[in-house]
Amino acid sequence: MNKESAFFWGCTIQAKFPFMEKATRLVLDKLNIKYRDIDSFTCCPEKSLVKNIDETLFDLTGVRNIALAENENVDIMSVCTGCYSNLKQIKAKVVSNLPYQKKLNETLGHIGLNFSGSSSIYHFIEYLHDEVGLDKIKANVKYPLKGINIAIHYGCHLVRPSHAIGFDSPFDPFKYDSILKALGANVINYKNKMMCCGQALDRVDEHDKALDMARIKLDSIKEVNPDLITTVCPSCFTQFDTNQFMLLKEGTAYQIPVITLEELMCLAFGIEGTEELIGQHKIKAVKFLDKFDGTKALTDYSIMFEKDSLVRCYNCQACRNDCPMSLSFESYDPPLIIKMILDNDVERAVSSKIVWECLECHTCSELCPQNYSWETVLTTLKNLAIKNDASPQKVKKAEDIFFKTLRLGDPQEGIRKKLGLPPVKKVVAADFKKLIDENLL
Repeated sequence: MNKESAFFWGCTIQAKFPFMEKATRLVLDKLNIKYRDIDSFTCCPEKSLVKNIDETLFDLTGVRNIALAENENVDIMSVCTGCYSNLKQIKAKVVSNLPYQKKLNETLGHIGLNFSGSSSIYHFIEYLHDEVGLDKIKANVKYPLKGINIAIHYGCHLVRPSHAIGFDSPFDPFKYDSILKALGANVINYKNKMMCCGQALDRVDEHDKALDMARIKLDSIKEVNPDLITTVCPSCFTQFDTNQFMLLKEGTAYQIPVITLEELMCLAFGIEGTEELIGQHKIKAVKFLDKFDGTKALTDYSIMFEKDSLVRCYNCQACRNDCPMSLSFESYDPPLIIKMILDNDVERAVSSKIVWECLECHTCSELCPQNYSWETVLTTLKNLAIKNDASPQKVKKAEDIFFKTLRLGDPQEGIRKKLGLPPVKKVVAADFKKLIDENLL
């Protein structure tokens, strides 16, 4: 393992997205990665502004930041792709030009600093993949992101310009993907994956064009129907979260939450308080978090079920003598499902046909001597099955119809007319439909 790192937070994360900083610190602590803060760090500097003012000032600002780390004999790590890219480019440029390095050091000498290029510069993803390793990440996963479909946006500055960055392939990178797969997620590719998000246009008063580029990316991502978009770049996060919210206010509802890598790691590691951090995003992640809660329950039944009640239920088994399905079919065995849950094999229980063969006649809930009926368990399992895409096709179809029309079928107007009944009016519930579509329930 390399030497300790100074964490370079940059300006945007600490100013606009403190939840990113908090999640990153939680991951660093969980993985026992040693790091420190250096209060004297300035802006990296931001390339499109400072470099266009004065290129020497741009380089000098960068080497000063690196020299501060060298002075403490530590490397630099950053989760901001812009900071990472700028510092890497400046270092590569200066160490390859010794006369220029000498000139900059003469200036740094006035403030007691010297730049040698001895400190390595890592991106958070790079350090996790290359130094920490996927095995250690997997070992810390408490709740795998199983069944979670994720669209990655790498961002330009994480991988380009490749001659200076050397982090991954500039157009076909894999390290971000590998970490997500180590967390148990399903990474899905999409058209325009490596295309710039266009957020830089906002910084030059071209907001409408920034929104246009956001639409292009979001349209291609929407085609593959992911549960979420993930990125580590704060500028890209602004484009996909803040500007997606702006599009929503204008009437274009993509409703694809944006979750950073560090937040996903916190969820997978079982770190408390992560959902509160995600709750600070503009695009709410209700559906994703609901689905994730379902995957958590498949890993640990105690999240959704009370063990003492399950044990009493299994030991009682009175429902075998009352349930119409049990009395009609020997294969219908409620205690078998209870045993699966107690054995922490919730995934098998959720996929069992027994769950959906319940007639919902409420006989067990009326007669259960434990006041913890079979119906209670099944309701929870059905909910988990739907969250984990394990429900019967007819249930899926009915669910889709309900969310589209708020009904479970269209009236047969011909028959109604023959019977002298008036036409059924279209449901007027646009306000309620909006609550559902925007995940505000």
